Amino acid sequence: MTSSALKGLQGKAHESLLDTLYEAPCNPDAWQRFLDQLIEATGSRSARMLVMDRSAETVQSSIKRNIDDADHQAYVSHFVNTCPWRPELKEKAPGQLYSSYLDFSCRQNEFYQTEFFNDWASRQDIHHGVCGTVWQDEHQTVQLLIQRTRGQGHYQREETDRINDLVMHVRRALRLQSQVSALEHTRKALEYTLEVQAQPFALVDRSGKIIHISSEAASLLEELPQTMISSSRLSLQDPRLHSQLMRLLDDVTARHHGAGGVITLPLSASHGIRCLVSPLHGNSLSQQYSDHQHPLAILYFQDPRTEVYIDLDCLMQLYGLSEAESRVAAGISRGLGPQQIADTYQLSVHTVRTQLKSVFIKTGTTRQSELAKEVLTSPAIRHWRRPELRLSRSA
Repeated sequence: MTSSALKGLQGKAHESLLDTLYEAPCNPDAWQRFLDQLIEATGSRSARMLVMDRSAETVQSSIKRNIDDADHQAYVSHFVNTCPWRPELKEKAPGQLYSSYLDFSCRQNEFYQTEFFNDWASRQDIHHGVCGTVWQDEHQTVQLLIQRTRGQGHYQREETDRINDLVMHVRRALRLQSQVSALEHTRKALEYTLEVQAQPFALVDRSGKIIHISSEAASLLEELPQTMISSSRLSLQDPRLHSQLMRLLDDVTARHHGAGGVITLPLSASHGIRCLVSPLHGNSLSQQYSDHQHPLAILYFQDPRTEVYIDLDCLMQLYGLSEAESRVAAGISRGLGPQQIADTYQLSVHTVRTQLKSVFIKTGTTRQSELAKEVLTSPAIRHWRRPELRLSRSA
């Protein structure tokens, strides 16, 4: 017999195990190191952690130390359910490990007669173990198993109790990892929601502090000579433009949520980037930022070098517009007035204004600027930036 766990699970070795455990929620690779340290601390041969379904019948994923890959695969695919301790383990209370020698009705001489031992465990020189459910929720069960050889002896009661002093920390680490994983899942979902916005955009607060900026918008702003981002804050070198931007931000983030407006950010002597400043309130992203401390504005950037194609069929499907109404909505979004649209399609301006009223009702807008914003930020927009003309591959 041995009492390795009594000596190994104390002092610096114990502290090191705890340090590794509480690193694992943010760095899942630490679980492998935890198993290595656990094997050494308890004087054991090998260890495994199994993530199983709620009924603990199917292994969904696992990590292991000191078990050959092929033998471990044979275990998770078949021998896991031939282990003579498993049926009884399902009936035992979760939150602690149990000694195979002391806590199960299958005696050692009976164990040596089983398929599990003769076809699998004997090849590994695995004769003893402690095992148990260390975490369980409505979807999955996590079990920890530690094994010893015949020469290392079985896990004595004092050793099993000492190992179980560690199990509550394993449970906490797994609970923390579950919470961290949920937050990470939410973060990725939010990032996906942000990046599918039709226009390059940024979310900013009243002072111009950037809360989020799309990759397209970040690249675009880097090209603007008058635009600066310092300490995550957007500012314009031209005092007049900066003052105009601050007024618009103040307007849309105030309690009454003003409509905002458009400013032109100089790109060159003859071109500029149109920046539409709008309240986040009422936007599809507003729910994602409902708990933000201060109201936010959303800035959309329109690059004149980018060709904007409005999918009329998509507009018709999105808002239930007729073909004629979708043409009017697209024309307004391109900056055309009712008279220009009438001239383009050889209609009377009265007809166009009648169609525009119907478009307002179907899109839930009341002004041409609102309609333009609604269309330009919808899935009906297709962007394509014409590449520069190159006369050679090395040009």
